Amino acid sequence: MSGVFAHSQSWRLPFAGLALVLLVAWAYWPGLTGPFLFDDFGNLDVLGAYGRIRDWPTFLYYLTSGNADPTGRPVALLSFLLDARDWPANAWAFKRTNLLLHLLNGGLLAWVIARLQVGLCRRDPTFVVSRWTPLLAAALWAAHPFFVSTTLYVVQREAMLPMTFALLALLAWDRAVLAFDASRTTHGWCWVIMGVGTATLLAGLSKANGFLAPTLAGLVYLLCLRPTQDSTGDRRQTDLAAWLCLGLPTLAILSYLAYTAWLLWPLSELYGRDWTLPQRLLSEPRALWSYLGQWLLPRAGGGGVYVEGFSPSRGWLAPWTTLPAMLGLLACTIWAIVFRRRFPALCSAVLFFLVAHMLESTTIPLELYFEHRNYLPMALFGWPVAHFLLRPGPYPRYRGAAASLLLATLLLLTHARAITWGNPALLGMVSADYEQDSARAQVSAAAEEIRTGQIRAGLGRLHQAQLTAPEDIDVAISAVGLECQTTGRLGADTMRRALRTLSSARRWNYGLYQWFQDASRNPTAVDCIGMGLTGLEQLVAAAESNPQSAASLRKRGFWHVRGLIALAHNDPNQALRWFNAVLALEPDADYALVQAAALGNAGSPRLGIVHLNEFRRLERQQSASRIRDMASLHRWLLQHYGYYENELIQLRQKLEADASASQLAEPA
Repeated sequence: MSGVFAHSQSWRLPFAGLALVLLVAWAYWPGLTGPFLFDDFGNLDVLGAYGRIRDWPTFLYYLTSGNADPTGRPVALLSFLLDARDWPANAWAFKRTNLLLHLLNGGLLAWVIARLQVGLCRRDPTFVVSRWTPLLAAALWAAHPFFVSTTLYVVQREAMLPMTFALLALLAWDRAVLAFDASRTTHGWCWVIMGVGTATLLAGLSKANGFLAPTLAGLVYLLCLRPTQDSTGDRRQTDLAAWLCLGLPTLAILSYLAYTAWLLWPLSELYGRDWTLPQRLLSEPRALWSYLGQWLLPRAGGGGVYVEGFSPSRGWLAPWTTLPAMLGLLACTIWAIVFRRRFPALCSAVLFFLVAHMLESTTIPLELYFEHRNYLPMALFGWPVAHFLLRPGPYPRYRGAAASLLLATLLLLTHARAITWGNPALLGMVSADYEQDSARAQVSAAAEEIRTGQIRAGLGRLHQAQLTAPEDIDVAISAVGLECQTTGRLGADTMRRALRTLSSARRWNYGLYQWFQDASRNPTAVDCIGMGLTGLEQLVAAAESNPQSAASLRKRGFWHVRGLIALAHNDPNQALRWFNAVLALEPDADYALVQAAALGNAGSPRLGIVHLNEFRRLERQQSASRIRDMASLHRWLLQHYGYYENELIQLRQKLEADASASQLAEPA
């Protein structure tokens, strides 16, 4: 195959590239019919939070509404407007754009690897390569089934865009190196500042790990692109640019990670987590090896949605794989550094993988495990494989056949996995079978079984999950809700386990508040024998007793629910007391609007007006907050454009009209 490649005409390379794009698109196409999943709903519903995005204020409200990072990820949010400007929306359009972005990233990756290959050849003329290697390397990455769970999971576009801009940053840095080497210093600095700087900013505003772009550019500079001593250009100017524009941002990131470690290391418990920072650092080498295993042994099927089943390491040998994983990772790092000249493609891939995990797999207390974190770090893993198969040497036909067979296998596995992702029922069942340790996967499978009439099997799966995951809140509330929904009766064991879970769970579930609110208004829960409003109050009390509920943000949620329960009890005065207590913790306009409207809808518009008056009184006492992050900027914009003021005025007018109408309707 490589012999044929060596004598190919120039037109064959772009033709083959187009064919590979079409093949990857074919492999993914069945998955475009899949629905929104899990985190999609909690992140994309903001498209309709302020009505249809149709003017400048609603655009700014939306663009600043992100809260996943301190930056709010506005570039990722902006990209979702390509697919919809309101909510609910059609998932197909979002998945289509994700696939187009994946194909674009594959093309950019081929370009980057081609430039790295040229850089290596410039540094070492004895390094013999095939010009087809970058195309095959990018195709192996783009066709790998490991990335189906990123590409077809709509919200993970936030993990895909950083790769797009990081690759552009690498290409801009390559142009800068060439400009410095040609003694065009001004052009070089323009490429560094405008090219690398802009791409890094866009990558970081897509997701925080995008800020690693300068670090990754610095890595490939040292490994592949740095001019040799006999270069005709001024290498000192290139090194200065690398130090200022790549080295200093890297030092800033390392300082931030060290500061995070210094703050969190002494804590015996991290907020909302069931592990400590030392335990996280012990766990991550196991996670990295798991990622590598899925790259080396690709599979079809589900997986990638529910990942909380990955257990933390509690000690050096708990589980026993912890210490070997850490020692193995250290050995790989040392080997890659020592043999970087002898095996440049493989060592570059290994070091790129480790450096790209620097933010999400170290001291920042994120979830322990997610497949989508590898979308950028594994970008170069196809390069050493393609180089081995296509480089000039003996047995070119056999190696060419192996390359074709490997690529075809990956495409077929990706196609099979995309079919699963395009079928929500099949995805839920396959994920539950594959991710036995994931309580969320079991809940999803149980809900699907109940939906298809397999009530006994679904409830049995939920009850078993309560036993195997006694601290999982999602399992507890799902068992309560689905049992009431299907049988109209809540078993004493199910209730007792749910109470124990809510009072002791260390991993918090923010969907709990919405579940409580829905249950207080849902006849299925209110009329459920063994549950009812009394049982709901017991569940709320159990959750309030949990040490994780100490923060005022969580108290507000529970007191708001208690107010809704009081309304369900036809006690609006008690509801008003709970609602006012919520505002006393923090005079939040969103809560004031929702709670006043709830009082009005319950037939007490005058109490709704009283509640709005209380909000006004507390609001005047509140000092103006400074703009410190995207969330505070979002609040400032809502106030600046009078969003809350207009909503409050309209609601007050509605409540006053309802109060006047009820007064006229009263008998004389």
